[in-house]
Amino acid sequence: MNSKEYFKEFTQDLHAEAGAGDDFIRSKFVERMCDLLAKDSFIPDYSQTDYKLTSKGFAVDAWAYDEPLSRLTLFISDYRDSGELEVLNQSEVVDNFKRLARFLEACRKKEFTKSLDESMPVTELAWLVLDSQTEIRQLSLVILSNASLSSKVLKLPTESILDLPTTYEIWDFERIFRVETSGAAREDIEIDFREYEKKGIPCLPAYLGASATMKSYLVVMPGTIVASLYEKYGERLLEQNVRTFLQFRGNINKGMRNTITNEPHMFFPYNNGLSATAEEVRTGNEDSRLLSVKNLQIVNGGQTTASIFAAGKRGGSDLTGVYVQVKLSVVAATQVEDVVPRISEYSNTQNKVSAADFFSNHPFHRKIEEFSRRLWAPSRAGLVQQTHWFYERARGQFINKQASLTPAQVKKFLLQNPKNQMFDKTDLAKFVRTFEGLPHEVSKGAQANFSGFAGALGKQWDKNEGQEFNELWFKQLIGKAILFRSLDSLVFRSDWYAGYKANIVTYALAKFSSMLAKRGDYIDFQKIWDQQVMPDCMGDQLLEIAEKVNSLLLSPPGGSTSNVGMWAKGESCWNVVQAAKMELHDAVEEYLLDARQNRAVEQDAGEVDAIQSGLQMQIDVVNRTSDYWKLLRDWNSINHKLSERELASLAIACAMPKRTPSEIDSRILLD
Repeated sequence: MNSKEYFKEFTQDLHAEAGAGDDFIRSKFVERMCDLLAKDSFIPDYSQTDYKLTSKGFAVDAWAYDEPLSRLTLFISDYRDSGELEVLNQSEVVDNFKRLARFLEACRKKEFTKSLDESMPVTELAWLVLDSQTEIRQLSLVILSNASLSSKVLKLPTESILDLPTTYEIWDFERIFRVETSGAAREDIEIDFREYEKKGIPCLPAYLGASATMKSYLVVMPGTIVASLYEKYGERLLEQNVRTFLQFRGNINKGMRNTITNEPHMFFPYNNGLSATAEEVRTGNEDSRLLSVKNLQIVNGGQTTASIFAAGKRGGSDLTGVYVQVKLSVVAATQVEDVVPRISEYSNTQNKVSAADFFSNHPFHRKIEEFSRRLWAPSRAGLVQQTHWFYERARGQFINKQASLTPAQVKKFLLQNPKNQMFDKTDLAKFVRTFEGLPHEVSKGAQANFSGFAGALGKQWDKNEGQEFNELWFKQLIGKAILFRSLDSLVFRSDWYAGYKANIVTYALAKFSSMLAKRGDYIDFQKIWDQQVMPDCMGDQLLEIAEKVNSLLLSPPGGSTSNVGMWAKGESCWNVVQAAKMELHDAVEEYLLDARQNRAVEQDAGEVDAIQSGLQMQIDVVNRTSDYWKLLRDWNSINHKLSERELASLAIACAMPKRTPSEIDSRILLD
């Protein structure tokens, strides 16, 4: 797929999501872009404002505040609705950044902030800028555009705003296209250490010969560089670390802080150091200097990294005497999903993480992917075509599936796999945790919510190897997705809606689920799956709850709306919503199950899954053919590793098709 084709698809998707109205489309564009940046850890989460004051020449469409980095990011949309891929030129770039700068300068004037209606999402941002002058330490201004940045734009502004270090960034259509179609888990991070130390950083090769299958290095990295890298890239350096560290918690982090402050020279001997990976490295001076790395990831040592940053950049400690040891392994992009989880697990000596390898190759993700490709969702009323809910286990799968298809085949693929039925791991976590009664956790943003989901689900998986994650679980998941996305659309178009949609939707659905739980009832997700739409009666019920939830979210303690975002992230907010009295409509009874009915459904699903699982194992063994199993037999004739029982099963597989392995044989063979 080339950029023009992708632009057409991108635009059609936005129109489909927005329904009608230019303002809706622009808002949906901002939402889609901020979702992308949140999922890629450029920002922790975000709030949309869609605010413009033409008479004053300023505007801001969304914002994000990264508390650990004390970084405020403002977004402005440069959305073009011509239907053609246009060019974003230098004067437009300058004008957009100036609009954001004027807004920030206005926020430092109390009369402007007081003039804003408290129900407007922009008011929270304005008060943050006014009241947090000492807490905000850096600014980032970002243009979001569906135009292509002109090649004549050679540099971006460098001036500081409000006397704060300020960075400027543009996410134009070409950059969106590169990231979305690359298949990579994230946009590349290129680090040149010569920007920090002229000759690079001293390192010691820890591998034998040029033919080594994997190269590793031991590095002694100055604390000043560790802090600077974390300040610049933040959570993007820790994406492979399931225990992302946000603030000083527990004795170990206080100990690091105290050592940095009082005994910086002892940090190196006291600390275990970092385990990191990179896709590529450049060395110099006969491999004794590390010059640059591509896609550095701190696999173990997120606490150490953030502690050094917090003590130095935020705490004012002198980092010049602080050094940390780094074990750096060069892992090719094709091996990341297999190797990095093992490094994370084996190097993790502080708190064993049961979900340490909750990467896209974890059995859970593969199981959900298998369901999503195999199970056909029933056609909706009035339609004939059955469809799949496409789970994008790894970035780019959806687009890459179409890469080698003819136009006719692409059309067929999209009929069977509609773009609006594609979802990824952060979407999955959002759907599941909403109905688990954790809207305050969902409100913390895509990555934070997924991290919590991964930890809990990893432990759950380890208990019984994920037996409960069967076809019924998948269909229930899709039922949750249908309710979530349908309510999202209804809220977006409601007359009373003014902002905080993401919070309203997760809280409303969690409240509905909580109301049912108190009665001992459950949503009949099988019916939702069968119909593939949210029933009108349930839409009416949820929209009524959503409107009441909106009022509660806009009424945080203290009577001010200036902290709605933070209020929504706290359990106290969820407690208030749970306690609020709301009525259930009689009409939704048709889509509910009592406890006895729900147990019967789950029991039947477990029995069916056990049968299907056995059949699937037999199919897997047969599909590999006898030639595959003969290779294993040949390998064992040299290595002598298999037991007599295993050899007996192997003999049957080698004799296919004359003999067929049983379910027990198949399980042994696949193990």
